[in-house]
Amino acid sequence: MVRFKNRYFTTEIIPLDNGHSAQPLNLKTYDILKSVLAVTEQIHGEFGAAAIKNGLEVKYCNESTQIAIIRCRHGPHRLLASSLPFLSSMGKRKVQLQSMYTGATLVKCYKFLKKFHQDKICEALKMCKTEQEKKKVLGIMSKTKYGL
Repeated sequence: MVRFKNRYFTTEIIPLDNGHSAQPLNLKTYDILKSVLAVTEQIHGEFGAAAIKNGLEVKYCNESTQIAIIRCRHGPHRLLASSLPFLSSMGKRKVQLQSMYTGATLVKCYKFLKKFHQDKICEALKMCKTEQEKKKVLGIMSKTKYGL
């Protein structure tokens, strides 16, 4: 039996349209897959889309942090990595994908996300001047699923 290697792309989805900035993105895994396949087909043609389509899957998608983890097979992952910066719309919203981390296992991606969120929390706590502000920030972070 042959083992298939995968690569996991941890990406941050940044909304670009100013009118909907207060609204959440309402990320759906199908919209992410459809837009990733479309941009790969646009950049690399039918060969690129067919190469990545076999193992393409969204393993993690968080609406509050706007972070997604996309799985792709090892080999064609280079085609996906080269086409992700050109993704400009997801559904009907204009977005920009910022690649944060590329890992070989899902566990390593989750470890990266945990450290990333802890750094964000520490950064937010350093900006606070009083204990009340720190408690308020911690309450907001725990409600928005940043993970403590």
